[in-house]
Amino acid sequence: MRKTAILFLLLFLTIFVVQASLADKIKIKTEKGIPVVYNPKKPDPPQGLEGKLVLVEGLRIGEEEKEGYMFAQTPDGISLAVDNEGNIYTLDPKLVEVRRFSPEGKLLKLFGRKGKGPEEMDMPRSIRVTAQDELMFIDTGNRRITFYDLDGEFLRFIPTYKWSLGKIKLDSKGNVVTDLTHFTGDKETSLIVNYEIKRFNQKMEPLNTFITVDRTEEFTKREYGHGWRYYWQLSKDDNLIFAYNQDYEFHIITPEGKIIRKFKKEYDPVKVTEEEEEEVPQRIRELYKMPTHHSRFHYFTVDDEGRLYVRTWERTKDGDERVWDVFDAEGKWLAQFFTNDIVKLGLKGKLYTAGETEEGISVVKRYNMIFK
Repeated sequence: MRKTAILFLLLFLTIFVVQASLADKIKIKTEKGIPVVYNPKKPDPPQGLEGKLVLVEGLRIGEEEKEGYMFAQTPDGISLAVDNEGNIYTLDPKLVEVRRFSPEGKLLKLFGRKGKGPEEMDMPRSIRVTAQDELMFIDTGNRRITFYDLDGEFLRFIPTYKWSLGKIKLDSKGNVVTDLTHFTGDKETSLIVNYEIKRFNQKMEPLNTFITVDRTEEFTKREYGHGWRYYWQLSKDDNLIFAYNQDYEFHIITPEGKIIRKFKKEYDPVKVTEEEEEEVPQRIRELYKMPTHHSRFHYFTVDDEGRLYVRTWERTKDGDERVWDVFDAEGKWLAQFFTNDIVKLGLKGKLYTAGETEEGISVVKRYNMIFK
């Protein structure tokens, strides 16, 4: 009996040690005066959490043809915004229109049409509700930033034709934050490529630069990037969250350009499959060296509480869904969840995504978030 008890105790201790070794502690170090959060491959979740985020679907828009507001755009191209009342605004570049839905998903208003006039749009994208409770979106075809009120009445636009702008966001004061890429020199012998993220006022006068990166080597070594690029978001307090997806490392940068925090996560690179490589056009494969592995992550966004949602290239064991990592505002790993939807927005404890049904129909969804 005593031997049995001892064996049982040894077995229990072995299981406990094995389970404890599966999750490593998150560490914070100060390097050159900057706090750096180190998240291991299998982080130990915060006390009281199991490291899992469960999404409970509460609303779906666009599935039924009889509703009359199906989307023409694929999920990655649909943009959406949500106001403080929970009304949902969707922007479909192919349909060239903005739709306003109630929190229950009822279509309340539709506005916008293709054209060059003040109240028209051409290739619109990236709709947002600003801190001033205005609707803003980028009118790519007309090279301007357009503003409407929340009832769909046109307000104004900001011309951007003097600048070749990339992604655009507005900070809490209404200033324009955007990224630009500058090419100088000769393409064959002395090409120089600089990438920067700048802040402008609403007259498009430069105020300051968050960060500048030399991308010359990247543009000249002729490797196909398979999704590699610089990503950034603005936090609610106007800090820039910046990352290069060849590294699983994020920088928190103040509006004055000072790095105040970094966080990283160890990560096993995911191989590019033969099927993924074959999806790249033949002419591109002939021109560029193809990578053997994906970038460290695919995309990220930030919610109103400063949490980051990072879409990785990892998949679940059955291969059906993509793995997402969730970090808190300090850069500590919180949880994972699994979905092929693209997370567009997190607000007031809800997550808004765009995805496809089994029939390939684009839909917008709203989820309740439950951290376990």
